[in-house]
Amino acid sequence: MKQIIVHAGFHPETPREYHGEHIYKVVHTRAGGEAHDFHSGALLAAAGQYYGLDNGAWIKDLGGEKYQTDWTGEERWGRVEQIETDEAGNVVSAETLGFVLLRVDRARGLL
Repeated sequence: MKQIIVHAGFHPETPREYHGEHIYKVVHTRAGGEAHDFHSGALLAAAGQYYGLDNGAWIKDLGGEKYQTDWTGEERWGRVEQIETDEAGNVVSAETLGFVLLRVDRARGLL
């Protein structure tokens, strides 16, 4: 059985379901750099991986399935993966399809 899941580490207590949102494909990758908290300016960690999307945006991997836009901390992303399981529920294969922009409503302060 195939299913699409969204990995979103910013709110692990609430599983993120995929509802047909546009999946942005990864067209470039690069390693290195630093991840900063845009609100306090504090260094969070060394960002291990950056992903260039087909819309021209770069998102960075903060670790723990947390992804955000390279230039702002307000846009948070989820990694979309298609998994295939057997009858017992064991994962047979998994493929990353790209990233979706998680629910953002800046006017109401929702990220």
